[in-house]
Amino acid sequence: MKARTLILLLLITAMTGCLREPLPEADSDLGLYIEFPGPSLTRAEGELPATTEENTIHSLIVWVFRSDSHEKVAALQIPASEIPTGGGVRRYSLPVSRDFANAKPDVDVFILANAASINAGGLNENSDWTTLNNRYFGDNTLDPYHGFGIANPVHAVDASLGLPMSGCAKNQHVLGDEPSLRVPTVQIGRMVSRLRFVFCKTRTEGGGNEDISIQNVILKAYQIPKKEYLFTTGNTGVVKDQAQLNDNYIESAYIQAGPANIAENDTPEKLVYVNQDPQAYDQMLSDAVAAGELTDLGYTYLRESDIRLIGTIQYTIAGQQREREFDMAAPGDFARNHTWTVFGYFLSGRNLQLSLKVMPWDYNIFDIDFSEESVNVSSKFTVEDDNNVEMEETSKDHFNVKLLPGKAAKGHLHITTPRGGNLMIQPKGDAYAFKVTPEMATIDPSNNSGRVDIEIRRNPDLDEDLTGKYITLSFSVEAAGGRLIDADTEAIDKEYKFIL
Repeated sequence: MKARTLILLLLITAMTGCLREPLPEADSDLGLYIEFPGPSLTRAEGELPATTEENTIHSLIVWVFRSDSHEKVAALQIPASEIPTGGGVRRYSLPVSRDFANAKPDVDVFILANAASINAGGLNENSDWTTLNNRYFGDNTLDPYHGFGIANPVHAVDASLGLPMSGCAKNQHVLGDEPSLRVPTVQIGRMVSRLRFVFCKTRTEGGGNEDISIQNVILKAYQIPKKEYLFTTGNTGVVKDQAQLNDNYIESAYIQAGPANIAENDTPEKLVYVNQDPQAYDQMLSDAVAAGELTDLGYTYLRESDIRLIGTIQYTIAGQQREREFDMAAPGDFARNHTWTVFGYFLSGRNLQLSLKVMPWDYNIFDIDFSEESVNVSSKFTVEDDNNVEMEETSKDHFNVKLLPGKAAKGHLHITTPRGGNLMIQPKGDAYAFKVTPEMATIDPSNNSGRVDIEIRRNPDLDEDLTGKYITLSFSVEAAGGRLIDADTEAIDKEYKFIL
């Protein structure tokens, strides 16, 4: 606990030392939870993995403004030492005035990571709401990314810059009571998306394979936007400030040269995506590349698009030039933080076959090494089926827990390690409508075998119709030194949905 207090003190000191125009005297603190990309143990749930370089955060700055007046509440440039390297959710404390704590107005939160990667290093704690809300990036002259356009395509992540990431949440209810306030967790995601082409051809007996080659892979013109907002609460941040729609998109096509050789494969059709676990499918492709059975053109990182991307593959079979068109299923499939895999394969004596798959490109599918500070939950979170709730099992191990008027749902778990760490209990969903107690509990196996009792009730501070609002709970552990560990896998067996 002393280490946690010291960290919060350092954050407050760093923030107040950086502001040129000091905010009103801080009598309270606003707890901001940020979800970072990185390894964790939760299920894949339709997401594809990211590399360490794609996850790394080199710089991070946070701004909080009143939603009504856009007046700045607080800003914080977070030191690199306080940015978790293993992903997960981290709480930061921002000092706020007592007047703010008493009023608890809704707030807008802006978060920017790796600003230098898109030439946005000029943004600082003094940047105002309008500047942030209107800031965009596009083509520029800075190596090595040049703004992630098609004139200078990016095929690798610079280890010193990382990828641009941001988070934005507007009209957020301030939760908790003075002097300890909080806002719901804000997730940051990459502003760019990635594209991957892989190819192979059938291996024929005697090695007498047909003369097959790929000349070019082409994305058609007017699909990648010229500008992209840094911050958006929508699916995409494409800037459309020109009257003619096409004027908002790059007029050139993106052309990627085909491979010098196409790998041979006995059964290329086995590499077609057929609803496998996304991580397993990605690993299957990587294994085939390593075995020399699949040719990989690598990743291309581009600005997101709200257009349904369409392209063509130019290839030759036995001296005859041919062309095959491919496209995404729907507009928005190449929104920020998505990855598109195009698998092309040639069966003996046939034309090019294509398998296309678009998935969210995210981070919750890797393993993490807990050898130093493991989480041990001796009994997982269980909700008491008593007279305070109406509980219904909707499917195996999935329960709807309806709170009765004036009553609180009660649950508990037993957690024994890491001793002295903190169990963080976080609502997901309509968090403002509920009050979860406690938000944090010290892990002490000597106290009732590490039992933590949790209550979930309607937010008593809200005088409005909250019928149908719901949350689920997520658990993480803050270990010694501030390291945050995702604990959902250890703490959750049965999934409970709390409903008003």
